[in-house]
Amino acid sequence: MGNRFSKLHTERKSIESFGISEIDDFETNFAICESSGFFVWLEGKARFPLFNCGILFRVKSHDFVYARRCAEYVESITADNLKECTALYKCFEALAGYVADMLEEHSGEFDLGGILVDKYSTVEDLIKLIAPAALTFERHDLLSEEESPVAFSLKLYFKPVPDEFMEIALHGNEPIYAGEYRGVSPWNEKLPKKEYNYVRYL
Repeated sequence: MGNRFSKLHTERKSIESFGISEIDDFETNFAICESSGFFVWLEGKARFPLFNCGILFRVKSHDFVYARRCAEYVESITADNLKECTALYKCFEALAGYVADMLEEHSGEFDLGGILVDKYSTVEDLIKLIAPAALTFERHDLLSEEESPVAFSLKLYFKPVPDEFMEIALHGNEPIYAGEYRGVSPWNEKLPKKEYNYVRYL
C-alpha cells in the first residue's frame, strides 16, 4: 500500500507511522489516493487522535475535496474537544448503552478482568475500551461537495473482547446509528427508527 500512496492527489505527505506516542506530538497529516479495489472510490490513511492511533479509511466518492474534508475532520477530534462534536458524542453515548446491554446479556461469557460497563458508564469510560477497526465516508449522491456534510460509519471493536464488533454512523450534526456492527450507510433514513438502533433511545 505504501507505494500507491507515493502518487497522491493531496498536498499532504503520507504518514510514516500509525502510532502516536503523545497527543501533544500530533500533527495534521493524511494521505489520499484512488482505491485499487473499489471503482470510483478513494482510500487513505489519517491519524485518529481521539483513539491515539492511525486509521485506514475509504471514501464512497471520487471527490478529493470531500475526501480531504473528511480526513481533516477525523484528525481534528481529540478527547478534549469530543463534546463539541455533538453528533459524534451522542453516538458514543448511545453506544455505551449498547455495550452495557450486550455485556449484561452475555454476562459470564466474557472475562473482562474487573472492567465494569453499565448504564452509568460515561463516553470517556467507553472510549478507553474500544478501538477503531474500519472507517467509511460516504458523500450523498444528490448533494454537491459543498452541500454534503461529513458522513461516515465507523466500525469498532471492544478491547476486552476483540471479536465483538460494533458501529456508529452519522452525517453532519445528525447521529444516525449506534449498536451492533451491520455495515450501515450514514444516509439510511430508516435506521433511526429501527429497534436495534440505540440512537433512538437517546
